[in-house]
Amino acid sequence: MTKTNAPARRIRAALSSLLAPLAVAGLLAGGTLLAPRSALAQPCPTFTATPGLPADTVEQQFPASGPMRTAWRVRFAHATGKGLYVTGAWFKKSPNAPWMRVLWDARLADIFVPYHPGTPRYYDLTNFNFPLVPATAQDAGPCGKIIDGKVIHEVASTGVLWKDDQAVAYGQELALWATLDSANYNYIMRYGFRDDGTIALRLGATSRNLPGHEYMGHMHNGLWRIDMDLNGASADSAFEYSHVENTGSVVATDGVAPFNGGKEGGIDVNPLKFTEVHVRDASTNAAGKPISYEFRPVRFGAPRHEEPFAHHDFWVTRYHGSELLYDLPALANGESVTNGDLVVWHISPLHHDPRDEDGHFEGPLWKGVALLMWGGVDIRPRNLFDGTPMFP
Repeated sequence: MTKTNAPARRIRAALSSLLAPLAVAGLLAGGTLLAPRSALAQPCPTFTATPGLPADTVEQQFPASGPMRTAWRVRFAHATGKGLYVTGAWFKKSPNAPWMRVLWDARLADIFVPYHPGTPRYYDLTNFNFPLVPATAQDAGPCGKIIDGKVIHEVASTGVLWKDDQAVAYGQELALWATLDSANYNYIMRYGFRDDGTIALRLGATSRNLPGHEYMGHMHNGLWRIDMDLNGASADSAFEYSHVENTGSVVATDGVAPFNGGKEGGIDVNPLKFTEVHVRDASTNAAGKPISYEFRPVRFGAPRHEEPFAHHDFWVTRYHGSELLYDLPALANGESVTNGDLVVWHISPLHHDPRDEDGHFEGPLWKGVALLMWGGVDIRPRNLFDGTPMFP
């Protein structure tokens, strides 16, 4: 990875208070359908207990209470200088379906933080050796669990999954998250695995503005590396999806084309085209349609920096085990992204223009913390199911 402007050492500032726990609300109870209820009146969800699972693996069936409809099995790891990451994810789309592998690996390859004047330009994973913050009972809240002192394990509501007049279903997800202690900043690395097969990858930025530069604007760019192994590693292909409308016609068009002409490379997200990257497997569902996953960015704006890796929003490369750094476009050397083992790379920006809500000076001391900002990508199934998931 090309590095410009070697980062200066940061000043570590202790947090004045612990992060507020994530809310857990709106959970299913005993079936798919239920009337809306107050979150405060709902019990904690039931964690799936699967005998014989290793300590680095969690499994959750959905709904959390009641007969199983779908399930996720997720293996994770964490390390100093890397944070929390996923080393395998398998989905079960029905009680009688086999476990299907979806992810080989998903992680933040780096967190790039350039300040608006041009310097400093931090790489918060590869240029430092930041640890995870020890997890507390306040992090876990009333319904979460703490795994090995660092990782929070939750079963959380995703809100209304679908609505059909008087019928309504609330979604749920298995969530794993941990907090990287990045000097003055805290980063929450969160991995959500939902009952409808969706994977929600999130990076949250919070805590104290850079000491000495509290009012300097900057970006936090999550550089995601997502190694898809949809139904195995050998038969995945990448496509670019588009949807185009225009003011001169009442007709709209949808299109799907091979990603970058079928070769490794990068593309930009165009909001006028609803750009998505699709990873499609050769296998099909019961209707004979190929199964796939859609990459849908969760962000405000498009980051563009001098560094070449930030010249495109998505990159797709052929898998090579040694290619873990966000060293693009060097990794995109023309190999085929058709019928192979593929890695999707995505830059997810958080623009931080400091405001008074971040804190203020009381004499020489800064008092306050920047509120949490989220960015990431949703990875949503297409034609994985044979009908509506979590529907009677």
